[in-house]
Amino acid sequence: MLKNIEGGKGSVFYRAHSYHTKVPVEGVIQLIEHYTDPGDVVLDPFCGSGQTGVAALLTGRHAVISDISPGAVHIARGYTGRVNPDHFGQAASGLLEQLEPLEEFLYRTPDGLVEYAVWSDVYQCSTCGREILFWEAAVDHEAGAVNRTLSCPIGHGPFKKTELRWMRSEPVQRNIRVEGQQARLVQPVEGAVKDQLGDRTSVPYWYPTAAWEPWREMWRAQHKVQRIVTSADFFTSRNLHALSALWDAIGQIDDDSIRAGLRFVFTASVNRASRRYQWHPRRPTNVLSSTMYFASLNYEFNVFSLFRRKLATITEMYRRTWEAPGTCEVHLGSAEKLTWAEDGCVDYVFTDPPFGSNIYYSDSSFLWEAWLGEQTDVAAETVVNRRLTPEMGGTTLDDYEKEMSRAMGEINRVLRPGAWASLQFHNSDDAVWSSIQSAIDSAGFRVEAAVVMDKGQASFKGLRHEDKGERVANFDLVMHLAAGSLSISNAQRREADRAEIEVELMDYVARQPPSRCTTPWLHSQVMRHLLAEGASPTGWSFAAVESLCAEILERRDKSWHLPKSSR
Repeated sequence: MLKNIEGGKGSVFYRAHSYHTKVPVEGVIQLIEHYTDPGDVVLDPFCGSGQTGVAALLTGRHAVISDISPGAVHIARGYTGRVNPDHFGQAASGLLEQLEPLEEFLYRTPDGLVEYAVWSDVYQCSTCGREILFWEAAVDHEAGAVNRTLSCPIGHGPFKKTELRWMRSEPVQRNIRVEGQQARLVQPVEGAVKDQLGDRTSVPYWYPTAAWEPWREMWRAQHKVQRIVTSADFFTSRNLHALSALWDAIGQIDDDSIRAGLRFVFTASVNRASRRYQWHPRRPTNVLSSTMYFASLNYEFNVFSLFRRKLATITEMYRRTWEAPGTCEVHLGSAEKLTWAEDGCVDYVFTDPPFGSNIYYSDSSFLWEAWLGEQTDVAAETVVNRRLTPEMGGTTLDDYEKEMSRAMGEINRVLRPGAWASLQFHNSDDAVWSSIQSAIDSAGFRVEAAVVMDKGQASFKGLRHEDKGERVANFDLVMHLAAGSLSISNAQRREADRAEIEVELMDYVARQPPSRCTTPWLHSQVMRHLLAEGASPTGWSFAAVESLCAEILERRDKSWHLPKSSR
């Protein structure tokens, strides 16, 4: 049985295109090579960005992967498509040469081309009515800090942003690439330059106007205040002009694989080209992942510079996959009904399903899917909704369990006798763990073991951002499932023995470095123990494990240590 699995986020495959829940391809390769031989069939019915397909390509297996999200399927096909890197590079060079006059028109200044501009919110003082520029009122440029409160130019305040009326956002600084030099020129944006940005009525190309509705899980009151009602509102007028021209030019390329590859580069650039990237004096290019939030200070990147950078990475990736020995087919469809797979035709399954209500994939994919012209059926997603009514397809935890049970049943149906499946999962809620256990049981699987998939860097997946006071996990558990023998049901599982868990935690902390003795790591260790012992996870939430740790261990900074009396 495999031990813990490691995979970093620095490879060309990880960097090529963003996705909400990407699994490092190196980790999937370790699993595939352990459970299969070259030529075997590997299935992933919650494929997301398609890293299982990439792993199959690189190792000489045949992958059959699918997802219910058109955005995910587009990205997975972009990752696994056969694209001649030389022809791809030539077509891309011609495309950028064709659009060079537009880049000059949109981003040229007397000193060089704008690489990015910084935009700041403007608020109205609730006392005197004067305008408050966030850039001036809240940013301590010398200390490299952004204050939580701000005051108006004549001293009224301090105020929180929520106490003030938002008026508009305007550019305050630009970073210019000076031709022939490595240096960048940083200069303030003056009023005359602001007027040149124009509005979207002057954009001569098609751009998407998919509705951003208030019923969406990621919709916030901020969107109403700032009049964000369609996908177009997520972009400045200048960047919307650049993106629409680029999309139009790509659509005119005849070669299907080249056109698909360039659209893959395009969508890899879209989120950063939007207004969703936060500016911070000490953390530039900080993306607000898993939200559709606009920070009070955000970037307006040069679309063509973004495209060129992603183009270089993706061309390098296509050089790696052009002659790879494996194959991959990508389907759009639900994991609950794998109509393209016959009984017993699959040699191994690796999948990373949604974790309850941790991520709302349709909202997170909104901008990609707006440009693609096809959006996820929200009612069909295997997630727990909080906002959607039952009539709109809202899903409870019970519904999630039933949907996961059907998906696991399909996995069991298509697996050949004696084959294995690996299910990657993480959640801080014991009720969600109970649901996934029940889904595994009902499908006729038993959990033989669970190991850690260490992704190397912190991710928002499963836990909220650490800067909001909560712990961030950079790993998931991978459960190894054997088919053909029903395990015990949740109702039959014994309650976890507290004394056993105490011993397990004390032993684990004694053997591990402090970096692996944080609350997320210890919670996962408890889950591994419960899975191995066939015990119920009920009562062992993230908070419950942390409470137990506070009783039996000592906390120093973010890590737990053995108490001095036990050494």
